[in-house]
Amino acid sequence: MKTRRIFALLLAIALTLSLAHTARADLPDMPDPVHVKFNKTDPPPMDDMRTLAKGGDTRAMFILGDMYEKQKGGLKKDWTKARKWFQNAAIHGMNYAFIRLAAMAKHDKHPQEAWQWYTLAVQGFNEQNSPDSAATLRYVITARKALVKTAKLSYQDLNASRAQMNAWQNMRDQKLSGENTSQHTASIQAGEFKLNQ
Repeated sequence: MKTRRIFALLLAIALTLSLAHTARADLPDMPDPVHVKFNKTDPPPMDDMRTLAKGGDTRAMFILGDMYEKQKGGLKKDWTKARKWFQNAAIHGMNYAFIRLAAMAKHDKHPQEAWQWYTLAVQGFNEQNSPDSAATLRYVITARKALVKTAKLSYQDLNASRAQMNAWQNMRDQKLSGENTSQHTASIQAGEFKLNQ
């Protein structure tokens, strides 16, 4: 009796999963709508996002990278701009940007560069110590191991990647130090100096 119930339950689960998978496969892939101005004086649709990104909003930087990479939001596909915005997001602490940079490097057949971005992601997610970051960390570690295996990266390749990674981290630190100094100076000039800066 128990065996029949278990079998019926497993059959019901398998059927449900099968139907769910089939239903998802039948969904059409819809392209993003094309932006059409109502008035000639309407600003481009991404002006607000660019303003936020240029003002230091890390999420806006990441979103712009995504939109340029995938040709969304009325923006033309431009991987150079996508990389720029993903790197800016990564510089400002968005660890997910490293994963996107790694994917782009893999697509361009630059496995050493992809390893570098994955390694920076591992470092960043290790420091976060949250349940979400733990799952992503496992994914990144697995992806990095698979990359080393499939691309047959040698010890010398990994050392070269580490050197590039260190150079990138130095550039990031200098950029952030310069931003902090200019923000600190601007707040002093505006009479907003606080001891915790």
